[in-house]
Amino acid sequence: MEPIASADERLSALERRVAELEAATAAPGSPQETATAQENPETRSTVAAESSALSDRAGTALPSDTETFWALHGLVDHLGDGVTYTGCTTPPGSSDPVAWQMGLNSAGLAQIDFAEAAESLAALGHPVRLQLLQAIYEGTSTVAELGKDERFGTSGQIYHHVHALAGAGWLESARRGHWRVPAQRVIPLLTLVLIGTH
Repeated sequence: MEPIASADERLSALERRVAELEAATAAPGSPQETATAQENPETRSTVAAESSALSDRAGTALPSDTETFWALHGLVDHLGDGVTYTGCTTPPGSSDPVAWQMGLNSAGLAQIDFAEAAESLAALGHPVRLQLLQAIYEGTSTVAELGKDERFGTSGQIYHHVHALAGAGWLESARRGHWRVPAQRVIPLLTLVLIGTH
């Protein structure tokens, strides 16, 4: 029986694998770069479905295209089976990138009560709130500035939405009267928007 690697050992192995994959795709004209650019030249995103699958060491069915599904293969190498989301981006108007990663294996996912997500997700369930979040993410930080945009309604309505978003953790007060998306919520927010739009 193969010994179970510690979390640090698995993280080190994943970091090595990511470095290898980044190095392999860094060369101009690499197969992944070319294929991705052909699929969607504006965003360089890859959306693909793979019908033929292979089984990895953990018995998880994986698409065999490791160039397209490099993140999925890295996830399985690290967690076995599970779900993860991760990202690194520099928000508009900022010079500092934000990086975030969250992942759980299937055993961890089985422990989640889906209803616990209701408050956080409900706060995002209004188009005006999502537009407010986008405006704040893009650099508008005060209710007075937000009030100049007719989409957001009256200042009372804006305060209502801002406080609902803050109560659910999607906004925080940067300083008196100024709001921002907390750094630890940028990637989760963008992930949810990506899920909802693609």
